Amino acid sequence: MRTLSLIFICCLFFSVQLQAQSISQGPEGASFWDELPRSVPEGAVRGDIYWLHERDDAPSNARGWNVIYVSEGASGELEYVSGEIYVPRFPTRSERKIMIWATGTTGTQDSCAPSRNELYGLDGSSRAPSIEAFLSRGYVVVMSDYQGSGTPGATAYLQGAQQAMASFDIARAARNLPNAMAGTDVGIYGFSQGGQTVLWAAHIVEEYAPEFNLVGAVPLAPASRHLDLSFYDLNIPVNSGYFIMRMAGLQVGHSELRLSDILTDVGLEMLTAQSWGCYEIFAAAAQLSEAYAKPEALELGTAWRAWLEENDDFLPISTSIPFLMIQGVEDVDVPVELTREVLDDLCEQGSEVNYIEMAGADHFGVFYPGGALAPDWFDARFAGIAVQNNSCSQ
Repeated sequence: MRTLSLIFICCLFFSVQLQAQSISQGPEGASFWDELPRSVPEGAVRGDIYWLHERDDAPSNARGWNVIYVSEGASGELEYVSGEIYVPRFPTRSERKIMIWATGTTGTQDSCAPSRNELYGLDGSSRAPSIEAFLSRGYVVVMSDYQGSGTPGATAYLQGAQQAMASFDIARAARNLPNAMAGTDVGIYGFSQGGQTVLWAAHIVEEYAPEFNLVGAVPLAPASRHLDLSFYDLNIPVNSGYFIMRMAGLQVGHSELRLSDILTDVGLEMLTAQSWGCYEIFAAAAQLSEAYAKPEALELGTAWRAWLEENDDFLPISTSIPFLMIQGVEDVDVPVELTREVLDDLCEQGSEVNYIEMAGADHFGVFYPGGALAPDWFDARFAGIAVQNNSCSQ
């Protein structure tokens, strides 16, 4: 009975504090994302909350909110980004650890943004693996939709630095959420596009978010080297949609880049498939029989090549940040050979890495099994336990 009373008091206090600090309650429905000011106000800082709205599908041991907050856009200007924050229901007297989930590809239509959709699928599985485990252990769990996904404006798809900024800024938003008790000890895990985000987060944390102590990073099947992936995709018809959508996302905020330099008329026409739904472009582009790309745009000395190389440059990373990296051997979206190269680079710079290859697993085959390994691994890192069985020393 005493526990129930504490929970009630905690939740009541949360509501009272929310009102006291004047965080606006956002509207219901699509207006929450669509009816935003064109620009953030003067004096706004990264992590400021514009408004929020409580979700009705949070895990039973938590409360969850959709949040509109401030981050840095692809143009370098501050803008509003959407995301989610989940806080354990049980009270605490100490600051909570923050776990950042970095989402994978969901599509570039605003309706595809994770925060606009249910947390759980029809089969009962969550789109954020192990979220219940983290919440039950007292973590605040946060996740960003990334710049332009869900909110007005073009989606800056696969721009690693921006995705990492959005991820740290929603962690800052959690610290601004009254009575969430979110601290500065942080971990980050993510899948595919989110794996790229994880690597970039480890790269920029000391300069971009020095207030955070990033204790570890877990990339699952990281889509991290997009120049290499672009050359690879040109020879894999089923990956044509990734190539086209990648270039559309990377062009956002970069006026020096022209899509017509890297996509043929066939490829440019396929861009409309992004508006058909969340994943329809992949099936549509896989059926193309004519050339959709101009490979010469990837040659040395071109603007596209320069930007792809810059977007792939997530090193160096502080050797104080350990990694758990998981890859499926049968992955055709992010081939195992490219992830092994990331492992080699991390080892060469002195990082500690637990690297696991899952035999028989394709790209999505590591999503839940890999995510299930994250809570215990992070618990050890937060407890100050050194990485065991460092793959870089084997």
